[in-house]
Amino acid sequence: MLKIKYSLLNLIFLCSLNLMSQEIDSLKFGKNKELCEENLSVYIEFYKQKNYEDAFEPWSYLFKNAPKRTKNIYTQGPRIIRGILSTEISIQRMKELQELLFSIYDQRNIYYPGQEPYVLGLKGVDMYKYLKGSTLGLKQSHDVLKNSFELSQNKTSASVLNYYFLATTKLVQAKELKVQDLIALFSDLSSVISYKQAKLSEDIYNFENLQESELSLKDKKKLANFKKELSKLGNVKSNLEKTLAPHATCEKLIELYSKNYESQKNNIEWMKRAAKLLSKKECTDSDIFFSISEVLYNLEPSPQSAANMGIKSLKRKDYDKALQFYLYAYENESDKLNKALYAFRLAQTYGFIDQNINAKSYAIKASRLRSGWGSPFILIGDLYAKTSRKCGEYKTEFLKRVGYWAAIDKYEYAKKIDPSTSKKVEEKILKYYNQIPSKTDIFQEGLIDVKYYQIDCWYSEKVKIRVP
Repeated sequence: MLKIKYSLLNLIFLCSLNLMSQEIDSLKFGKNKELCEENLSVYIEFYKQKNYEDAFEPWSYLFKNAPKRTKNIYTQGPRIIRGILSTEISIQRMKELQELLFSIYDQRNIYYPGQEPYVLGLKGVDMYKYLKGSTLGLKQSHDVLKNSFELSQNKTSASVLNYYFLATTKLVQAKELKVQDLIALFSDLSSVISYKQAKLSEDIYNFENLQESELSLKDKKKLANFKKELSKLGNVKSNLEKTLAPHATCEKLIELYSKNYESQKNNIEWMKRAAKLLSKKECTDSDIFFSISEVLYNLEPSPQSAANMGIKSLKRKDYDKALQFYLYAYENESDKLNKALYAFRLAQTYGFIDQNINAKSYAIKASRLRSGWGSPFILIGDLYAKTSRKCGEYKTEFLKRVGYWAAIDKYEYAKKIDPSTSKKVEEKILKYYNQIPSKTDIFQEGLIDVKYYQIDCWYSEKVKIRVP
């Protein structure tokens, strides 16, 4: 009896496997495998020729009958539909094609899951482009883009950030949303943009520092995409700031947040957005920023809220407190790029109180956490410059000035690894070049034909001898 029972169970199991196999085959090849392969071959050939009208029918067959034949159905399908829409004049067919286009993204998430936030973003962008003419269409695209952004956060593409902001702006103009909604969104988006710019700059730096022979074709393509995305982010950031300029002055933000503070002070998300935007717009001298920072830290201690308290303490010249808050932020932050920023803030704070060894130490930590970042080396250069004369105190004029060589070395290095610092660096080099040792002093020290000089002060550096 037991043997019969096991035999029946095995039979049921085998039947289940067979049914599953048939279902998988049906999704991959449809009811007619030969017809499926024929349509695949035809659509791909027309697609390569950019003949989207003739590619449509065979592609459509696969989309409806063999949805798991290849992921290309979903990556190439939107281009086919958009290609046809670009020349279509029938309003009815345009509507049908648009609905089909949006459904491609939904079906992709069913049969090829794992990239839902990214795919939602693609759908939202297309919805905005084709439906922005009506308020209902704007609302629909806005909701999809919002969903994509909330799921993606720091991984959101520049395109989604751009169209999410555009959709929100148009809904504000249509009086469906308020200016405060746009300001809140600006706070969220600008934080993500800043993070992505830092991450992409680091990735680009790391790739560009590899030998040509070490870069595969895939690496070169990645590098090109990183540069393209970084450029797009710059444009999005510029558009955001241009649009918000009339509404996001310090005066208006302080007025807005002060007015709503009492009713919102238990709303953590509102408080976070307010603190981020006030910090970004450098409105950190205001009482409202101090109040928000303190309440946020008490409600939800976090690296970010501690860093805001650090800003508050610095403004009040309470350096010990500032160091405590920044150290908390640094030690409790798990994200490498944010940790780099907190290390840099510690370096700055130590620099303010002339604890130069600690300042340099944290600047170096910041540079190791975020490669290709020039600011830590500019800070080290500033430390060398401000202590140059002290290092040579009671000694020769030559020794009082060699620290400026060290400073210029660091500025040059910052510019080399981070071209975005060029303007700032050039100003500093111009300022301190006039203070380096004179040609006469260099000659008297017997160094006129020597390339490098060893400095031993609170730091030890082998620096390039620059003859004026």
